[in-house]
Amino acid sequence: MKQVIEAIDPYKKSICWKVIEGDVLEMYSSFTIITSHEPQWTIWTLDYEKKTEDIPEPLSFMGHILDIIKDMEGHLLKN
Repeated sequence: MKQVIEAIDPYKKSICWKVIEGDVLEMYSSFTIITSHEPQWTIWTLDYEKKTEDIPEPLSFMGHILDIIKDMEGHLLKN
């Protein structure tokens, strides 16, 4: 998937990425990832529009995000 940074808000400490290419857009008309950061946690929001009602929720994508978070956490806790 190819994405572009659509917005950065330094006051809210958030970043918004919009998917512009890739397999995700075969099932979803639009797909946006928003992260907002607090001192102790990060909130991930997936905003998407299904092309049809029978398209499943993007649970496998959320699994990939969790794997990335676990890898980052493991790296940060080592240091």
